[in-house]
Amino acid sequence: MAYKVFISHSTQDRGLVIAFTKLLAKFGVEVFVAEWYLTPGEHLDRKVFTQIEKADCMVVLLTKNGMRSNWVQQEIGYGIKTRKPLIPLVEKGTDPGNLAALQGREYIEYDPFQPEQALIRTSTYVSSLKLRKEEQEKTLLIAGGILALFLLLSEVKK
Repeated sequence: MAYKVFISHSTQDRGLVIAFTKLLAKFGVEVFVAEWYLTPGEHLDRKVFTQIEKADCMVVLLTKNGMRSNWVQQEIGYGIKTRKPLIPLVEKGTDPGNLAALQGREYIEYDPFQPEQALIRTSTYVSSLKLRKEEQEKTLLIAGGILALFLLLSEVKK
């Protein structure tokens, strides 16, 4: 099963989103960026919240633009409500403590003049979450196989 990431961001940060999406794709991660998937007639909030629910984690791009975005703030709140792992990527000089929902949370700082290091750190962390999920799925599959074998053997003994 694919590992899915929802990227919460300001539409003004398109270049950063594109670079980050390309990097995540190299790790085999599926990315959802709301404005890239048009669904005419659908309520935008419903579309976004459904994608957050389907995602395995959220990356929040807290640039100066993102901090001013009402959508980003709503998406953070919904992500916290659904208990998704939340990975804040915070632009240098921006205070994530201004958003009550992120107070006291660890974050990755990003320098807009040298974003590569922060994008690589974030992608590596997302990749580790993906590997953890894959290991859990393998463990469940093995446990299910053992249980099925046990049940089959107990039927044979009867």
